[in-house]
Amino acid sequence: MTEPLRLQLRTTLANLAGTTSFTDTQDVFATSVVRSMNLLELICFVEDSYGITISQRDVFEGHLRSVERMVAFVTTRRTELR
Repeated sequence: MTEPLRLQLRTTLANLAGTTSFTDTQDVFATSVVRSMNLLELICFVEDSYGITISQRDVFEGHLRSVERMVAFVTTRRTELR
């Protein structure tokens, strides 16, 4: 169930960054896959696609720091909403 989610997030990140040269565990901020300008695009994509809300605290706590962490975050948040 998480594989389609992982693939969607990787595709979105690749489109934002213009590259696919990152792993699921790499810090997408430290490797410049996500920059400040496309952080908002990433947040909007995740919120709109998965029906969740991402707070400033969620960002600061590192939930969007890697594909692996995003998958866990979205999965947990969607479960909480049920």
